[in-house]
Amino acid sequence: MHRSIPGFLLALGVGIGIALVDFGPSARAADSTGNTRAARLTYLQGTVTVDREDNSEPQPAQINLPLLAGVRLATGDDGQAEVEFEDGSLVRLTPNSALALDNLTIELTGEGGAGVFTTGLRLLHGLAYLELRATPQYRYTLDAGGDVLSPVENATVRVNFDEPPAVFAVLDGTARVDRLIGAAGAGREVRAGESLRGDPANSALYALTPEIAEDSWDTWNEDRDQAAASDAPSRTAARDNFAGAQGYGWSDLDAYGSWYDVPGQGPVWQPQIAASDAYADAAFDPYGNGAWVWYPGTGYLWASGYAWGWTPYRCGNWSYFNGFGWGWTPVAGCGGFGWGFWGGGRPVNILREPNGYRISHVPVPRPGTPRPILPPRRAGGPPAVAQPGPGLVTGPRRIDGVMAMPLETVGSGDASRDPSALQRDYPVDRATHAAIAGRPSTQPGAIHTAAGWQSTGARPATAYSPQAGRRITPSYSYPNRGVSSTTPVVRSAPPQGSRPAYTPAPVQRSAPPAPSRPASAPAPARSPR
Repeated sequence: MHRSIPGFLLALGVGIGIALVDFGPSARAADSTGNTRAARLTYLQGTVTVDREDNSEPQPAQINLPLLAGVRLATGDDGQAEVEFEDGSLVRLTPNSALALDNLTIELTGEGGAGVFTTGLRLLHGLAYLELRATPQYRYTLDAGGDVLSPVENATVRVNFDEPPAVFAVLDGTARVDRLIGAAGAGREVRAGESLRGDPANSALYALTPEIAEDSWDTWNEDRDQAAASDAPSRTAARDNFAGAQGYGWSDLDAYGSWYDVPGQGPVWQPQIAASDAYADAAFDPYGNGAWVWYPGTGYLWASGYAWGWTPYRCGNWSYFNGFGWGWTPVAGCGGFGWGFWGGGRPVNILREPNGYRISHVPVPRPGTPRPILPPRRAGGPPAVAQPGPGLVTGPRRIDGVMAMPLETVGSGDASRDPSALQRDYPVDRATHAAIAGRPSTQPGAIHTAAGWQSTGARPATAYSPQAGRRITPSYSYPNRGVSSTTPVVRSAPPQGSRPAYTPAPVQRSAPPAPSRPASAPAPARSPR
C-alpha cells in the first residue's frame, strides 16, 4: 500500500507554477518555469574543481552538478570535463584548462511564452572543444582573451588558449570570431578546415590558415562524440511532449532505462537499476546516490550520482508501485524556461513511496558558513520494504494495476548531419513537437593540417608555425564511423602546465553506480560514458 502526497512541491524550484496531472489521488506535480538557468556537468574524469563567484574555496566537482552563472570550472593535470546546456550544446575541457560561466540568462519574448537563452562563457586558459547549436532562441559566445567566438551554423570548434592570443580551429560548420581588444576591433567568419588567431600587435588584424594542425586531443573529442552517438538507437519519442526548451538530459533516460505508456495516466520511466532491484526490496533509492551542493542565493541543490540523474530531479515526480518498483513521471513543466529553486526544508519530488520510506527534504543551512557538500541522510525510521517484483524485463509491465506497454524506439532522428553530440539532446518545439536542430553545417567535414598562416589584414601577421601533419577526417560528419585511430601528436607543455597526449581507448558503457550513502562529502563521481 502506498501513501499519496497531495500538494507535492518540487524541492528545486522557485516561482514555479503548479500543474495538475492525473497520476494519483489529488496529485500535484511541480512545474519548472522559473527563470534561473543551470548548465549540467555531464562528464568528468580526474581532478576537476568548481570555484563559485563568492570566491570560496574550490570544491571537487561531481557528476550532474548544476552550474550557475558565476561558476568557474577547472581541470587538473589529469582532469577532463564536459558541460552541457539546455539545447544540447556543450563545452569540453582537456587537462589544465579553466572555464568561467559569466552569463546564463533567459529573456521572455512574450510570443507564446517563448524565451531567448543567452550564454556568455570565458576560457581562462587551456584547450577546449565547443559543439554549439546555431538557433535564434539559444545564443552563445566564448571569450578567450578578448577574442569572442559565436556560432553561425552548428559548429565544432577547438580553442587553444594555453597562451595568448587564442587559436580557433573550426572542425565543422561556421563560426564568427570578433576581437574586442583595442578601439578598432575586427571580426570575420571562419569555416570548417580553417584556423584563426589574432595579431597581438594590432587588434584589427587576424592570422588565418585554410587548414588545421592536428592535436591528439581531437581524438578524445571524437571519442566523446562516438559515446554520444551510441545512444541514438535507444531514442524514444517520450521527450517530444515534454522536453520543450529544456532538451538536455533526455537521451540518458532512453539509454539507461525503459519508458512505459500507462493507459489513462501517461508515460512512466524506470531506470535499469530500479528494475533489477525489484526482486529483493526497495534497495534503489532515487535520493540515495549523490549529494546536496550549496550555492549562495539559491541554497542546496541535488547532484545525483547516477549517470542519468538530471531531468528526473529537475521536474516531474518519483513514485513507487508494488510489483514494479520506482518510476518517474514527466510533467508539462519539464519544458519550462529554467530551473528555479525552493528554499531549505521543502520535500523532494517523491509523490508515492513504499511503506517505511522517509522522504528527504532540502537541507536548511545552519548559521554561519554553510557546508558546501552534504551527503544524503536516512537517519531513523524502519527500512523500506516492498513486495517482490518481476525483475528487469523488456516487455509489458503492470503499473498501478494496469498493463503498460514499453515505448518503441524511433532511432536517431533528423539531425544526422550535425556533430554527433548535438544529436543526443536537443530542444523540442512545443507546437509541432519537432526537434529544434539548429542551422545545419554546409561545410565539409574533412580538414587538413598546415604549416603556415595567411594574414587577413594590411600587413603580415606575426610568425606562427603549427605542426604539419596528415589529413584528418573527423567523425563529426560521419557519425557511424568506429572509434578514431588517429595517431597521437605530443603537444609541447603549455604555460599553465603540461597536457599529455591523449591515448584513445575503446568506448564502453559500464553499469550505473550502485546506491551509496557516504557519511562524509563524497569523492568526485565519474561518468560511465
